[in-house]
Amino acid sequence: MKLLILVYLATLLNATDILYNPIQSLGRDNDPKVVEDISKFQLWNRKTIWSTFSLPGMRFMANLIFPKSTIVYFDTNEKIVAFTIDDGFCGADNPNGDMTDEIRELFKKYDAKATFFVTGSHCMHTDKEKIENLLKDGHEIANHGMYDWPYNNYSQDEFENDFMQTDQILRQYTDNIPKYYRAPHAKFSKKMQNVLDEKGYRHIVCDGFADDTSIPDAKWIAKFILKKTKPGSILLIHMPEKGVREWNYEAIELTLKGLKEKGYRVTTISELEQITQ
Repeated sequence: MKLLILVYLATLLNATDILYNPIQSLGRDNDPKVVEDISKFQLWNRKTIWSTFSLPGMRFMANLIFPKSTIVYFDTNEKIVAFTIDDGFCGADNPNGDMTDEIRELFKKYDAKATFFVTGSHCMHTDKEKIENLLKDGHEIANHGMYDWPYNNYSQDEFENDFMQTDQILRQYTDNIPKYYRAPHAKFSKKMQNVLDEKGYRHIVCDGFADDTSIPDAKWIAKFILKKTKPGSILLIHMPEKGVREWNYEAIELTLKGLKEKGYRVTTISELEQITQ
C-alpha cells in the first residue's frame, strides 16, 4: 500500500521537488499550453495513468496523504458542491491571455459560483474591476501563493513571507478573504501547516480533479469530474487563458452543464461549509 501511495503521489503531482530558488521555473513551463503540444499517444497515456491511479478515489487517497486538518470534501447528503478554480487569473508570462470576464459570464449562465484560488503574480494582467465584478457576483478569492510552483521545501519564514505577500494582493480587492489556502501542485509540508495554524487558515484540496493541466481534452476532463462528483464534493479546474490551457473554458462549461443536469447546486467553499455545518 505504501508503494502504491508513493507512485500515486508522483503521478498526481506531476512534478519533482524543487528546492527554494528565487529564479525557479514555473510549474506550467512543462505543461502543454495548447492541444497540439502533445501527441495522441501522450494524451492517451496520461488519461490511462490518471484513471488508473485515481481508482481508489481522491477522498480516500487525500485522507492518507494530507494532515487530518486538510479539507477534502464536506459531509452532506444534499446535492451541492463547491467549484474551485486554481491559478487565477492570468499568468505573468501571458499578458494578453486574461479570460476573467468570459469565466464570469459562464458561471452566471449556469447560476453557479466558485472559489478562485489566486496566484499573486497572476493578478498583474487582470483589471481590478474584473475581479471586483466577480466578487459582486458572489464568487470568492482565496490564497494560492505568489507563484505557480511548489512551496514544500521553503523554510517556515520563506513560506510565511510568500503567504503574506499574496494576502496583501488579495486585500486590494476585498477584506472578505476566506481562511482557506490551497498548496500549489498539492505539495504540502509541516512548515506550511505551522504557518496556516498560526494564522487560523485551513488547507483545502479536492475530490474531483482530472489533471486538466496535463490532459488537454475538455470533454474527457468534464466526464471524469462528473463521474467522481458526490454530494459535498470540492471540484477543481485550472483557470483558462487565451493560448494557455484554453481547453479548460470548455471543460468548465461542460462540467457546469452536467452538474445542472444532475440537479447539483454549485457554490463557493464558504457557502458549502456554512450549509453543511
